[in-house]
Amino acid sequence: GTLIGAMPGLGSTIAAFLAYGEVKRSSKKPENFGKGSLEGIAASESANNAATGGAMIPTLALGIPGSATTAVILGGFQIHGLRAGPYLFEQQPDLLYTIFYGMLLANFIFLIFGLLGAKIFSRISLIPRGYLWPSVFVFCLVGSYGLSQSMVDVYIMLISGVAGFFLRRYGFSPAPIIMGIVLGELVENSLAQSIIIFDQNIFMFFTRPICLLFFGLTFLSLFYRPIKNLIMKGNKDE
Repeated sequence: GTLIGAMPGLGSTIAAFLAYGEVKRSSKKPENFGKGSLEGIAASESANNAATGGAMIPTLALGIPGSATTAVILGGFQIHGLRAGPYLFEQQPDLLYTIFYGMLLANFIFLIFGLLGAKIFSRISLIPRGYLWPSVFVFCLVGSYGLSQSMVDVYIMLISGVAGFFLRRYGFSPAPIIMGIVLGELVENSLAQSIIIFDQNIFMFFTRPICLLFFGLTFLSLFYRPIKNLIMKGNKDE
């Protein structure tokens, strides 16, 4: 969660989905996921919370918002005449330490409220589905229309809902689809910029240590389970 949060533009949503997918991939009982598995809930929420702090890294160090929330914080800095970036560490160290202590204190406060209010907060799961689903549907309609005041967005939401229903019914995970929709435009723009910088030579990606690191992580995420199964099968045969 911290690693994803530190990457500008990704945010806690992507961190939560990635953590959920990885813990499901490595779980001994992946069939329990999607049915209230505590592993999935703990993984996604831990990554979601960790990404919040991680998003402050590029915001404070580079002046680049790591999420929508930090973009608002960055705007607040600009209103008060503060310029986020390396100069902020030199000119306003007291402000930075105040932010660090505030975030540390917030974690302890969340811990206290979480322990004391867990039983109360969990009662939301007791709401009858007959009330819950219509409410969610209405909020989805209002939210999709309110974004751009366009009925086209509402139609897209309805079509996506029908498509999502059939995808879930036939065993397709919604997480990769959501990540593709959220990150698709960002990835395309970044890839185009990188190709221009590398003078149309895509093999330059394999000369950069950070790119190689992410290629390696992608390879492991895709082939970790098959490799693990082969190793376990080989050990059993021996």
